[in-house]
Amino acid sequence: MKLSTYKAFLLALVTISLLLAAGTLTAQVYKTVDEEGNVTFTDQPPGDGSQPIELRPLSIIEAPTYQKPVKSTEEATEGEGGKEMSLGYMRKNYADFAIVAPQQEESVWHPEDVITVAWNARYQLQPGMQVTVSVDGVRQTPTTEQVIAVTGLERGEHTVTAELTDAKNRRVAMAEPVTFFIRRPGLYNRPRPTPRGG
Repeated sequence: MKLSTYKAFLLALVTISLLLAAGTLTAQVYKTVDEEGNVTFTDQPPGDGSQPIELRPLSIIEAPTYQKPVKSTEEATEGEGGKEMSLGYMRKNYADFAIVAPQQEESVWHPEDVITVAWNARYQLQPGMQVTVSVDGVRQTPTTEQVIAVTGLERGEHTVTAELTDAKNRRVAMAEPVTFFIRRPGLYNRPRPTPRGG
C-alpha cells in the first residue's frame, strides 16, 4: 500500500513505538521508493532485495510520579453513597448558620407561653446532621426542624443558642447567642387598642 511521505513517517513512528513497548524488536523496517518517488515503510522484505534501515533510538522521558497528600486527622467523614465530606468543608458551607427568631434584643409579648425559635443556613442539612437549641443553658431535643417551640419561659430576659452537629456528633457550626425579653401584659403595660377610623 502506498502512502504519502508524511503518513508513511507517522506510520513508521507508531510501528516503532509499539515494537519498543513490547520489549523486544521482533521485526525489521524496510524503506522502498517507487518510480514516482513515493516512499513506503514496511515490515515485509521487498522483492528488490533492500536491506532494513537503521533507526535512531527514540528519546525516552520518564513520567513523573505524584504522591497523594496525607489526610489530616479531621479530614473526612464517610457520607451516604460513599461520598466524603471533610469537617472543614462542612464548616465553610455552614458558616452562616444563625438564629433568625427571636431577633437580638427583641421584646416578645407572650401571653400564650410558647416561644418560637427559628434558625437558618444557606444549605440544607446533610444526612445525619442535627440542630440543638438551648434556652438559658437548657438543651432542647436535637432536631432537623427549622422552627422549634419552647414553653415554660417566665417574664424577663432570656438567651438562646443553637449548635449544628454532623452525623458523628461533631460540631459544625455554633450560632451567635441571641438575647430576647418576654413581656406579659400587666395593668400598666397592656397594648393599647388601635382606634377605629370614623
